[in-house]
Amino acid sequence: MSTPLAMTTPLSAERTARGLTRLQLFMMSFGSIVGVGWITILGQWLSLAGPGGSVVALAMGAAAVLLVAANYAALARNDLFSKGGEIGAVAESLGSHAAFIVTVAMCMATISIVAFEAVSAGWIAVTIFPALEGAPLYRAFGRDVHAGTLAIALAGTALVAVLNLRPIAKTARAQNIIVFVKLGVTSVFIVGGVMAGNASNLLPLLPTSTDGEPIYTGILSLVATMPLWFAGFHVVAILSNERADSVRLTDVAWVMRVAIVAAGVFYVCVVLAASYVVPWQTLIAAPLPAATAFRNGLSSVTFANLVLISGLLGICSAWIACFAASVRVLNQLRKQLSGRAAEPRSATMFITVLAVILALAGRAALVPIVNVAALCFGLVYFLVSLAAWRHAVTLRQRCIAALGAVVAGSMSVYILISAVAETGWMAPEFGIVVLAVVAGSVLWMMRSKSTAYAS
Repeated sequence: MSTPLAMTTPLSAERTARGLTRLQLFMMSFGSIVGVGWITILGQWLSLAGPGGSVVALAMGAAAVLLVAANYAALARNDLFSKGGEIGAVAESLGSHAAFIVTVAMCMATISIVAFEAVSAGWIAVTIFPALEGAPLYRAFGRDVHAGTLAIALAGTALVAVLNLRPIAKTARAQNIIVFVKLGVTSVFIVGGVMAGNASNLLPLLPTSTDGEPIYTGILSLVATMPLWFAGFHVVAILSNERADSVRLTDVAWVMRVAIVAAGVFYVCVVLAASYVVPWQTLIAAPLPAATAFRNGLSSVTFANLVLISGLLGICSAWIACFAASVRVLNQLRKQLSGRAAEPRSATMFITVLAVILALAGRAALVPIVNVAALCFGLVYFLVSLAAWRHAVTLRQRCIAALGAVVAGSMSVYILISAVAETGWMAPEFGIVVLAVVAGSVLWMMRSKSTAYAS
C-alpha cells in the first residue's frame, strides 16, 4: 500500500531540535488525562466501591487502558506513527476508509473536550469566586446559563486558541508550568488531609449490605467506567511528528504508559486523601466531593479552594492539550477530503467557533459532551487495536491486540447503555452520533478527486 500524502507532518515539514521533548510529551498526555472530572465524580466512585474498592478499580482500569497503549506501542515499533500518528497507522493497516472514521471520531472527541473544559472552567471559577457568576441570561436544557460563567468559558476558549497559534514548543512550555503548579497544589492539600485526617474515616473499605457484608459488585461497575477517566493519553501520538530529534517513536509509546500510570497514582491519592479527612460516606451526595471533604474535615475554605484550583489547573492542561490535538486532527481531515492542508489559523478559528457554540448550552450539556467524546475515543482505540492485530506476529501480540479491542468496545457499549438508562432512546448522544455519521458519509462521498487518499 502506498503511503498517503495526507499522512505527512501536520503543521511542519520536518522535526527540529526545538521539537517536543519527552517531558513535554508526557505533560501533554498527563495533562489531557487528569482534568477536572475527578472533582465531580469522586462521590460516585465512593458510592459504588468505597475507598478500597475505588483503588482496586483504578488499578484494574489503568491495567486495561495499558493494554490499549500497548497496541499504540506496537504500531510505534513498526514505524507507523511517522505517517501521521494513529490516523496514519490505521490508514496503513486498515485502509483509507478506516482512517477517515478515526479522523472524524477524533475531531468529535477533541473538540467536545475543548467545549467541556470551557464550561467546566466557568463552573469551577464561580465556585471559587461566587461573585463572578453574574445574572442569568437564558435557559438551556432546563438550567440557567449565567453571564459570568459564559464569559469565562468564551474568554478561556479565546485565550487557549491564541496560545495554540504559537509554536508547539512554546505551548508545551506553558503546559509544563501549569501541570507542575497543579501537582504542587495537589500535593499541599493531600499532605494536609493526611496530617489532619484519621484512618478510621476510610472504614469500611467497601460499601456494606444491611447485614454488614461487604459488597463487591460495585468494583466491577466502576471498572467499566475507568477507560473514560484515562482517555486522552494518546494525544502524544497526534503530536509525535513534532517531537525533538532526540525522541524516538518508541519513546512516545513509553510516554503514554508512564502518563497512564501517573494518572492512576494521582487518582488514588485523591480518593484516599479525601476519604481520610472525613468519613467517606458523607461525600457520596456532595456536588463537589473532593472540595467538600477538605472544607468540612479541616474546617478550611482555603484547603477546599486549593482542591478547586487544582481542578481549574487541570482544566487548563486538558484544554491546551486537546485544542492542540484538535487543530492537527482537523488538518488531517482537510487533507483527506481535499488533498490540501488546512491553515493553522483557519483550523484554530473553526475549532474555537464550534467549541463556543457547544459551550453555549452550559452545564446541562456536560454529560452528553463527555459521553460523545468517550464513544469516539472508544471507536478510535478499537480501530487502533485492529491495526495492531494486522501487524501482530506472535501469540502474545495478538492477545494484547484482542484484549485492547475488547476494552475499547466495552467502553463504547457501556456509554451507550448508560445513556439509554439515564435518558431513554432519545438521548442527545444518539442524535449527535447519527448526525456525525450522516455528515461524515456525505463528506466522504463528496471529497475531491485529487485527494491523496484516493486509490
